[in-house]
Order: sequence, then structure tokens, then C-alpha cells
Amino acid sequence: MDKNILIIGSTSELAKRTIEELKTLDYNIYATSRGVNPIDEKVREFHLDVSNVEDFIHLKEKFRNIEFDTIINFTGIAIASAVIELDELELKKQLDINLFALVRIIKYLCPNLSKKGKLINISSMARYGIFPFLSPYCISKAAADILLNSYSIESNIKVVSIRPGAIATKFWESSIELNKKTLENTKKFEQEKEFLIKNANKNSLHAMNPILASKKIAHIIQLKNPKSVYNIGTDAKIAKLSRFLPLDMVNSIVKFVLKKRINKKK
Repeated sequence: MDKNILIIGSTSELAKRTIEELKTLDYNIYATSRGVNPIDEKVREFHLDVSNVEDFIHLKEKFRNIEFDTIINFTGIAIASAVIELDELELKKQLDINLFALVRIIKYLCPNLSKKGKLINISSMARYGIFPFLSPYCISKAAADILLNSYSIESNIKVVSIRPGAIATKFWESSIELNKKTLENTKKFEQEKEFLIKNANKNSLHAMNPILASKKIAHIIQLKNPKSVYNIGTDAKIAKLSRFLPLDMVNSIVKFVLKKRINKKK
């Protein structure tokens, strides 16, 4: 029997590749994006801006007779800033897309999940909170995991957090453009900002193959009883190890590695 899957944020590169994997399986694929761009006849596209509550209300009405086996959220942005330079409005933007959108998904779309259905969120290794100058992004991912874990306990809905390391997609190019003003507006941390940009460009080309990542995500979607957490990529697994070390030790290691990599780029 075919199963219904709802993909939120279908225009991201990782979502597109995951859709290609799922199209070969027995799924009825529903996909949302801010601009409806039909993928093909096998995918039903719907408009959804995850920052707009009215869009969720309209979508809930359209889906009133549909039961989903899986809802998977790919939406997300990454705000970069030194804490001392952090703009409150930028932090609010970060949380609106990466955290509050999940509250809207839970409230308006998760009631359509089947009794054995699951909610999957594409998180990040950033949720371990060890990356300087990316605290807004780290905060949003860590908070999302806490929110979703509480929801799972309260509702008995299976929730899965997929925490990839860096993946070679256009996400990094988009992040550079998104943070352009912040990175250019002050003269503080010039070397660190230059490193962040170079590292983002490097990730867009040489990080984990997105095809490999999408295959792993598609595999997790198919599992009847998936684990609650999956760390994908060597860098994500290394980041996870930080949880088991004293914070002072972790901070010293991060400072040392950052300084070494910045000096290497000179």
C-alpha cells in the first residue's frame, strides 16, 4: 500500500535529491515551498512560507482528508555573527525559521500524521554548540531538538533528528549572501570572518556528497522504527563527542583549531 509523505522545504538541494530517491519507492509525495515550482507529475506541490501562520491554516484545510506516514522538514537558514555584534532582529529571523516554524508544523500539520507516523527534522551538527561565530544557528538547532523531544514524549509521535555535518550544497553560498551585511559592517574579527567565508565556499564544493546524504535520509524515512537521532558524516560524529568532554577542554580545543586554521589561510 502506498504511503503519503510530506516534504517541507522542497526547493533545498538536499530535499530535491531526497525526493529523487523517494520517487523510486511506493510513496505519494507532497511537497511545499515558498514558490510553487512543479517538480514532476509524481510530486504534488503546495505553497508554504514557514514564517506565515496564514499559509499553515490554508494548508491544513487542503490536507484535511490526508493522513501522512512521514512529515520531514528541510527548511532552515544559518545566521553568522560574533555574539557582541549580534543583531536581535537577525536572531529573531533565525529562530523564526529554524524553531518557531517547527511549532507551526506541529500545531497545524502533525495532526495529520498516522498513529505510527513520524516527524523528521533535518538538524545539524551545529546543535552541539561548539562553533564560534555561529551561535544563532547553534541555538536554533539545539532548541529545535529540545522542542521536538518534548513533543515526542507528550504525544507519543515518533520524532527523528538527523544531524548532518557539512554537505556540499548551495546552502553555504546562500548563507554567505544572507550574512553579507553582518560580515562586512564592522572591522572586528576580520580574520575570523574571512575564514568563515572561505570555509563556507569550501564546504559548498568539497564537503559530504549530497547524494550520499540523501540516500541515508531516504533510508531513515523507510525504517519502521528509526532511532531518535542520526549523526551523518565524520565531522558530525566528532562534534557529538564534545558532549562527553569537559567544557573547558572542548573550548580550548576549538580555540586552538580555529587559530591554527586561520593562520594557515594567511
